[in-house]
Amino acid sequence: MAGAIKISDSLISRDKTVNGRKICEVHYHEEHELYYMQEGRTTYFIDDEIYGVEKGEFVFIPKEILHWTDSGDCKRNARILLNFPDSVFAGEGAGLYRELCAHPVVCVAKDKEAELEELFFKIEREYRQKDRYGELLMHSYILELLVQICRYRCERKTKVRESDQIIYEITAYIGENYSRDISLQKISRQFAISESYLSRKFKAVTGIGLNRYITFVRISNAEKMLRDGGASVAEAARSCGYNDSNYFSTVFQKVKGVMPSYFVRGRERSFN
Repeated sequence: MAGAIKISDSLISRDKTVNGRKICEVHYHEEHELYYMQEGRTTYFIDDEIYGVEKGEFVFIPKEILHWTDSGDCKRNARILLNFPDSVFAGEGAGLYRELCAHPVVCVAKDKEAELEELFFKIEREYRQKDRYGELLMHSYILELLVQICRYRCERKTKVRESDQIIYEITAYIGENYSRDISLQKISRQFAISESYLSRKFKAVTGIGLNRYITFVRISNAEKMLRDGGASVAEAARSCGYNDSNYFSTVFQKVKGVMPSYFVRGRERSFN
């Protein structure tokens, strides 16, 4: 069926949390993800960027990008997740993909939220029904949902809490300097704050430790170099702050589940 999506068990899911902090561990998908904050709020980490996401907002995460969420002290959260393949962006959809990447967190007008939520219900209905036309209809509804999100996009009013601003500055700093020798000690000196405060504050805001965050940023960028930049394992290691390529390979496998050489072999196969 031309243009249809391939149905998978992870196409659409719902989740609700009451009176409990909801932390989603760092992960990535082989498909694109659309996250809809139906109720509550969360902190969304996409690659080396951090966003505060409020009720009614949408988040687009391209495939193979590290991301995770942390609801913090919010007592009630409800979200809808939609995962879909590249085929949705085929043809004229390429421009839609670029726009979503440029604005990964989208706020829409309040009077449009019900219309967009209805599209989620239509997608879910076809997904559960699984009849002969379901795949084609889901493809159509997903594309319509993404188009309407871009059409109804309005200025976001969500702002970073002043007390958390320093952590956002630090994550930006890590994103710009991950190739250098950076550590808790050096970052605390750079931002003139104590190591103990930085460690506690970073974990409180992001949900993970500073060193772990640095590792994820480095490995994420290393994968991009290996996959798309034509780098060797040794080159990717050096460019991402690792002097020992064997140690780099060990860390890479722990984060990604495969050795970095897997991506080098993948490039080689694509050229043959």
